[in-house]
Amino acid sequence: MSFQVGTAPIKRVAMLTNPAAGKGAATRIADRARGHLNELGVDVVAIQGSTAAASRELAAAMVADDRIDALVVCGGDGLISLALQEQAQSGKPLGIIPAGTGNDHAREYNIPTDPLKAAEVVAAGFWTTTDLGRMRQCEEGAFGARGDMASLDISGIDAVSTSWFGTIACAGFDSLVSDRTNKITWPKGRNRYNLAIVMEFVNFHSIPTRLVLDPGMETQRVLDGKVTLCAMGNTRSYGGGMKICPDADHHDGLLDVTILGQLSKPKVAAKFGKIFSGNIRDEEGIDLHRAHSVAIDMPGINGYADGDLFAPLPMLVEIVPGAGRYIVPRP
Repeated sequence: MSFQVGTAPIKRVAMLTNPAAGKGAATRIADRARGHLNELGVDVVAIQGSTAAASRELAAAMVADDRIDALVVCGGDGLISLALQEQAQSGKPLGIIPAGTGNDHAREYNIPTDPLKAAEVVAAGFWTTTDLGRMRQCEEGAFGARGDMASLDISGIDAVSTSWFGTIACAGFDSLVSDRTNKITWPKGRNRYNLAIVMEFVNFHSIPTRLVLDPGMETQRVLDGKVTLCAMGNTRSYGGGMKICPDADHHDGLLDVTILGQLSKPKVAAKFGKIFSGNIRDEEGIDLHRAHSVAIDMPGINGYADGDLFAPLPMLVEIVPGAGRYIVPRP
């Protein structure tokens, strides 16, 4: 797939910050980045909403403001995802100052984790277009009963809600882990996620799943059975570097789909080390696919993307080529 690159003159940016990101370090990181941008001759308009909705409203205003050359996010993948809801398809460049726990966007685009170096990348203004994912929550039963989806027509399916994502959308065991992570308050950071994995693994079971790759297209494939997890990736990693979609390319106009099938607990436990490293090709019980879109339903499961809750399934996940525009290091 083709993509565009260019260099934008960066004289004034809006910096969106989440003070809770990175275990509370985001404020300090934002101060350092902002100071260095000023030294580089870039004016910084600091924005920070009291709620997620307020932050999104501020981001929308900055994207629409012709005096702002770029929207810069100082936070983690969740805050980047929030910004994408307003920045996607706008043509306004998105800069990243990594300040989260996982920083999977920064890892994918080789953004330096040092705030001064990340600020220098923003000031240089080199950008690339990139694919983005889009999720559409659908009405219960929209994809029919299991085994009845051979001629699924998605053209008439209305979306209950829609959301953009930059990295990976997922459903299954990892959704349950994220649900659990959001319910517990200790420990903090990555260790809270690791504890949630252990807690959910005790009650682990594979989930009856209805899944269609490329629904309504000539390349449509129906996969019907019990699934441990399904990850639909625009990029390679989630969860702070877990390479669940090791061959994903954010420029190819396709989702990489990783399906962990019905496996026993010992076999699932044995797979997780390989999932972290990305060494899952030709691994028994793990199937890798590519698709333009995926229709998926799992009873009682929430869909997540960029580490944040989207909505209960069913949902339609699709790739939108060239919808993003990120400021990245010059090759």
